[in-house]
Amino acid sequence: MARSRELVKRSLSVAIVAAVAFFFYRAFQRNWAEIEAAQLRLEPVPLLGAGVLMLLGYLLSTYGWHVTVNSLSDSSKLTFTESVATFNASSLTKYLPGKVWSYALQMYWLGARGFSKTLVVYVNMVNLVVSLVTTLLAGLLCLVFSSSRLPLSLTAGALVLVVILDLGIIKFYSPVFGAVVAFVNRRFKREIRYFPLSLRLMLELQLSHSLSAVACGASTYLVCLGVSYPLRSSDAPLVAGASLISDVVGFLALVVPAGLGVREGLMYFMLGGASLGSLPLVLPVASRLVNMLVDIGLGALAIKLLRGLTRDRARAKAQ
Repeated sequence: MARSRELVKRSLSVAIVAAVAFFFYRAFQRNWAEIEAAQLRLEPVPLLGAGVLMLLGYLLSTYGWHVTVNSLSDSSKLTFTESVATFNASSLTKYLPGKVWSYALQMYWLGARGFSKTLVVYVNMVNLVVSLVTTLLAGLLCLVFSSSRLPLSLTAGALVLVVILDLGIIKFYSPVFGAVVAFVNRRFKREIRYFPLSLRLMLELQLSHSLSAVACGASTYLVCLGVSYPLRSSDAPLVAGASLISDVVGFLALVVPAGLGVREGLMYFMLGGASLGSLPLVLPVASRLVNMLVDIGLGALAIKLLRGLTRDRARAKAQ
């Protein structure tokens, strides 16, 4: 039964990615004349800036993970370099089917340092909730001030609800994450332990993940400039908002690795009614390529750091 369920998930994942890829292929075919007429070309400086902002966003998320681990651990502590190595090396697995591979690798690497498996899961759980809520909040805030095809009443209403949710998490963080732990334990038959949080930690996580969302949203705007698309400044909030909300929805598409296809399809829909010409086709693909390059670069650096740290610890034990 479990194998059949896994087969269905993988088949569904492949079907979704293939369907979206086919849709974009046909859309590019139909609109190729318009894309050629736009005379898009690569601009190295804005693309480099987009990559730097994406990198900054990743490092801010890493910092949130780092302070959570060190705040909740009673014994072992990590340096920021160790956190960069562990968090970003394991993040490369997001391109594999399933969402648990990164947690498994973190458990393996941090287990040798004395961190419990339940702590690793709990740290990721807390950061995931805060990251999703703050990213969604930033995306909706951008849409409210944009020329979105969505009704203003809908985006404003959703923004108010997310603000209330976010304030509730900050105010009632203990019962909120206690309920999350209870749900995960009941749903997945696990025994994850609840670790007491502090208001200071919650505020630090809000700040780091909010700044990360701002950096990632701004990077998408620079991608537009990087493909020499003549974007009006008034359309910048729409581009940033579409990118951030698509990131959230892409992550929540559990059966699709890294939200491939889902993120691009939603971005196309959110940008398609804004009279932006060929941008709804070009931007999702261009931003995904820049994102993947940053993922690979940071992941490769993280693996190199991890190997060096592992080698240094082995030498220290041998002496």
